[in-house]
Amino acid sequence: MITKQALGHTLFGMADILRDKVEDYKSYILSLLFFKRLSDNYKWEIENGKAQFIKDYAREPSPKELEVITKKMHDFLIPDGCFWEDVRKASIDKKNEILNKAVNTIAEQNVDRNGNYILKGIINTVRWNEPAPDGSGRTKLDPEVLTNLINYLSVVDLSNKNVTVDVLGDAYEYLIKRFADENKGGTMAGQFYTPQEVVDIIVRYLKPQKGETVYDPTCGSGGFLLNAAKYARESFDTQKSIRLFGQELVWNTWAICNINMILHGLDARIEQGDTIRNPKFKEEDNELTLRSFDKVMANFPFSQENWAQNGEPKKDKNGKNVTKKDGKPQIEYKKEFTDSYNRMIYGMPPYSNGDFAYLQHIIASLDEKGKAGVVCPQGVLFRGQPEKTEEEDGQNRKADVEYLIRRGFLQGVDFAQQINIIDAIVVLPSNLFYGTTIPGAIIFFDKNKPKEHKDKVLMVYAAKKGWYREDANMSVLEPQDVLRISTILESWGDVEKAKDWINTQKKRLYNQIQEELDYQLSEIENDTKEVIALQSEKLEKAKRAVQLKTEVGKKPTASELKAIETAQKSLNKLVDDKTARVNAANEKAEKQRLAIAEVEEELMQMFADPELRKRYFSIADMEEIEENEFNLNIPRYVDTFEPEEQIDLKQAIADFKAAMQTETTVEKELEELLKTIDNEQ
Repeated sequence: MITKQALGHTLFGMADILRDKVEDYKSYILSLLFFKRLSDNYKWEIENGKAQFIKDYAREPSPKELEVITKKMHDFLIPDGCFWEDVRKASIDKKNEILNKAVNTIAEQNVDRNGNYILKGIINTVRWNEPAPDGSGRTKLDPEVLTNLINYLSVVDLSNKNVTVDVLGDAYEYLIKRFADENKGGTMAGQFYTPQEVVDIIVRYLKPQKGETVYDPTCGSGGFLLNAAKYARESFDTQKSIRLFGQELVWNTWAICNINMILHGLDARIEQGDTIRNPKFKEEDNELTLRSFDKVMANFPFSQENWAQNGEPKKDKNGKNVTKKDGKPQIEYKKEFTDSYNRMIYGMPPYSNGDFAYLQHIIASLDEKGKAGVVCPQGVLFRGQPEKTEEEDGQNRKADVEYLIRRGFLQGVDFAQQINIIDAIVVLPSNLFYGTTIPGAIIFFDKNKPKEHKDKVLMVYAAKKGWYREDANMSVLEPQDVLRISTILESWGDVEKAKDWINTQKKRLYNQIQEELDYQLSEIENDTKEVIALQSEKLEKAKRAVQLKTEVGKKPTASELKAIETAQKSLNKLVDDKTARVNAANEKAEKQRLAIAEVEEELMQMFADPELRKRYFSIADMEEIEENEFNLNIPRYVDTFEPEEQIDLKQAIADFKAAMQTETTVEKELEELLKTIDNEQ
């Protein structure tokens, strides 16, 4: 059986073949991987079914019995002529055509009981035979490149005989993470992938329960849904104890999410379309009523302009687009947006910013006891101004709609009921998310808050310097940072709950650190194995040349001896570099383990010191929030001021005196040196 590390490394090698050959090459790789998995497993399933028949009946199945076995054993049908081997054996000039025909035929042949195509747009999301745009008659993907891809992947058996569902699924996730890392600054990376640490915080706070439904309205490649299933398996021994639903706008990403669910063995319903303008999950008996879910998790597109698609570029008197400072066209909104699903009950958000449109869709998608965890820009916490009268500030000003919507979340639509559905807020460091530098936050909603939390909001400050790792282009939450955030969320200021939570999480985080270390060591081994072996061969070859001369009584030449020395130095450097990388990986893991213990001690000290607690979190009641005019900006509630480092005055004076003494000594030595020079002249 192949390991996750080995499979992931092998699969990402396909990227080296495709890189710079086509746009969005991840879709090509992930689609091809899916096709090979289905093809390899199809034959294994038949063999497995046949073996089980022989075991049960002590004889070979008849042709008709084998036909029945074949039909029963498969989740998906692959017609004759549409297998991986058929594509591999095709001539180079026909390979694109044969592959394209195979995946399209599979897509057409797989239909469920209701007549729905279950693989259409998923297995055939890539047009393998697409013509080149220059009209030359060639294909967009060079047949030789495709042949290299096919040959490269052919050496790996992707059936259950060699790859478990967990290993294949984890390798697929690894590819998705690597693709996102390669395009950190691109907007698509952010829509495609949410950092695992943020997903983990949200899933573990919401805690999907057996039999519940989990929904992601902007699901990307499916990270939230997948991790909710993993949490269910961890908690209830089966990942199918919850039901998964998602919607995604971008076709390729929708296909990748579906593949992700299938490869992980999950029964998930993933729909394609614009969640705001065309939500897919509605009540069966009422097309204008949204289906409600137990848990909703999302990372929607930050501050999406023209979210209702009711705006057009503004034109000047000459008919040219009027642009903003960043070169983008200004948008004029001439049409009103009609929400047929009654989601915008707190107010119609500005058409130039979709944050509150997505939030209201999420709230409308929760059942009466539902909970949600949503990644959003921090501006959601404070944008918008309250109403002001002339007596208050010398002018009459209506309340901004974003202010009214946020107030509605805290007080309800009917303010007499005082329904607060905001449970907790976590402010995150900037540069944490792919494709944007906008600082983000997590808002947790709860339509059925416990009595002791009803008129309160937990505010967690997780953007303090030192509470995350700053890489060159991104911020990263380490395991100990996740522990700090999740402990404050779970405990709500209760130190005993904090202790219990830490005890349950330490083992899990230590295992996570070890898994990452194992993976890194495997990567290092894969990266260095071949080059070290080649250099070792060179050294042995150089040594043999000298040995052969010595054995016949000849003296080796200087160049031959030099060749041994050079080869040995090169080999030593390669081995030293590998050792340094291994040591660095081990040191990083050990630092993370120690950091978890340090955070545990840090949190216990924090809970014991009321002044220190103010720098970590605040439990704001509604009276305090009203005094702040429903502005939820964290510095209004949590002490985010970074105290200056305290200086030991006695030590500073001693250091100053020592520095002055050193300066005096150096000056004297310099004078003596100059005198010596003068005397010699």
